[in-house]
Amino acid sequence: MATLIVGGVTVLERQARQLRRAGVSTLLLVDAVPLTVLPDGVEAAATAQLPALIAADDRVVTIASGLVIDERAIAAVLDVEAPAMLVCDAAAIAAVSIERIDSATVWAGVMALSGAMVRQQAAMLGDWDLASTLTRLAATDPSTQRIDFLALPAYAPARRRNAPHIWHRPISPDEARAAGESLVAAAQKGCLDWPARFLHPWPEDMLVRLLAPTPVTPNMVTIATAIIGVAAGVAFASGWLWTGLILALITGPLDGVDGKLARTRCEFSKWGDLEHLVDKVLEYSWYLCIAGHFAAQQQSALPWAIAALIILPAFAEAVQGEFFRRLTGVQLDDAGDVERRIRLVAGRRNTFLWTWLPLAFFGLWFEGFVVLAFYSILTTAVAQWRFYKRLSAYGRSHGGQIATNYITTGYTFLPPTTL
Repeated sequence: MATLIVGGVTVLERQARQLRRAGVSTLLLVDAVPLTVLPDGVEAAATAQLPALIAADDRVVTIASGLVIDERAIAAVLDVEAPAMLVCDAAAIAAVSIERIDSATVWAGVMALSGAMVRQQAAMLGDWDLASTLTRLAATDPSTQRIDFLALPAYAPARRRNAPHIWHRPISPDEARAAGESLVAAAQKGCLDWPARFLHPWPEDMLVRLLAPTPVTPNMVTIATAIIGVAAGVAFASGWLWTGLILALITGPLDGVDGKLARTRCEFSKWGDLEHLVDKVLEYSWYLCIAGHFAAQQQSALPWAIAALIILPAFAEAVQGEFFRRLTGVQLDDAGDVERRIRLVAGRRNTFLWTWLPLAFFGLWFEGFVVLAFYSILTTAVAQWRFYKRLSAYGRSHGGQIATNYITTGYTFLPPTTL
C-alpha cells in the first residue's frame, strides 16, 4: 500500500513530506518490506533498534502504513501534548486494516507518543507487531487525548475555504487513482475572483493531473508562467495587443497550477511566497508596456498617467491587504462574507484582463485601458473601507496576539522580523 502512486508520488513519499512539513525532524520506516525504496531523508530501522534511536524525552509521531491523510489531521495531533491519537467512528471511514479501539471506534492512523513509551515497548516486544501494540497501549492509557477525526474544523486556512478532510487507505491502483483525484479536488483554493473560480479550475486540474507523475516541480511551473508573462509584456510593448492579451490570459490558469501541484504532491518550497511578488511585478509591467505602446502611438503622456492610475491604487490595495494579513493572520479578502463577495468582482489581474477582452473585440483598446484605471480606483476605495472596518474590530478584540501573528506569518525566504 505504501508504494502505490497517489497524486504523482508514492504514499510513503507523501507521508514523509507531510511529516517533514509538520516539523518532524527524524523519519524512520520501521520494519520495512524488503526492497522498499526509501524517500530522501527516511531511514529504515528494525523494531529492536528503536531503543538506541529514540530518546526517552523525544516525541514520536506514528502514521499508519499506506495512509493518505489530510495535513490538518496530522497538525491536530501534534497540537496537543503526547500521548494523543486520532480516532474515528468505525462506520464513517473505510478502515482497511486499521486497528479497532472498541466496538464503535477505530484508530484513524496518526498517534503522538512519548519516546519513553516507544522505547519500552520496542525493547520488550518480541514477535508482537509494534504498531498494533502501541495503538492498544495508547487506547487504554487514560492520559491519551483522543482527537475525533470527524470533529476537526472543516475550514482550511491555506486554501481559504471549507474543505472535506482527506482520508484514504488505497489497496489497489484504482483506489489510488480515486485518492489522487480527491487530492486534486482538495487542492482548489477558495476566495477567488470570478475567472479563477469559474473558468480556471478545469484547465488547472487537467494540467495538475498531467504534471503530477512527472519530474516537473511547482517552481518550474512558476518559471514557465513568468516566461510567458514576460513574452506578454514584450508583445504589449510591440503593439501586438491581441498576442499580449492572449498570453496574459494564459498565465491566469497557469498561475494556479503551481500551487495546486504543490498541494497535491505535498511539494513545497521556501521560495513559494516569491511567486506572488513575481505575479505583481509582471502584471504592473504589462500596464507600463501597454502605456508605452499607446504613448508612442498617440504621441501623448496621457497613457502613462492612465497606467499610473491602474498601478498605484492596485499597489496600495495590495500593500494594505498584506499588512492586514501580517497583523491579523487572516487575509482581508477572507475576513468575512462581505469581503469574499467583493473579492469575486474586485479589480485584480484576472478581472482586469477579462474586462478588457470584450472592449478589445470592438477595437476599444485604449478606452478599455481607461476603464481599467477606474476599476482599479474603485477597488482600492472599497478595500480601504473594509480594511479600516476590519482593522478596527480586530484591534478592539486582540492585544498581544497582533505581534505574534506578525511573526508567524513571515515569509519563508526572509529572516524573521518583529512588528
